[in-house]
Amino acid sequence: MDNVRLARTWLMLAGVILIAVGILGFFSNPLVGPDGLVATDNPHNIVHILTGLLALGLAYGMRADIGTATLAFGALYLVVFVVTVISPTLFGIFTVPVNAIDHVIHIGLAIVSLALGYMARGRSTAMAG
Repeated sequence: MDNVRLARTWLMLAGVILIAVGILGFFSNPLVGPDGLVATDNPHNIVHILTGLLALGLAYGMRADIGTATLAFGALYLVVFVVTVISPTLFGIFTVPVNAIDHVIHIGLAIVSLALGYMARGRSTAMAG
């Protein structure tokens, strides 16, 4: 798989998973939610859904330079990581503080997105064919 397709596939996968996790967080379960392995509340679930939609929008909407789009998504999650380390409640927006597992997920999304975006940067889908 070439780098452009890899970056696009990554954004699709990240988007679907973020949306699924966001929706799952609204229902009582041991994985995601106030008492879940990944601690979330309703505003946090909405953030997951919105960033998942963003990832899908970038994956399906960017035809020219998916690398830059993937880098931007990675930069967003790097900011999310840093901000939630500084304030686990996102300055009072979340009632349930972000936990260590969430931090690992955020930095993982950032690192993988930045790496794949860098690898695909400057290459168009026309080059991928």
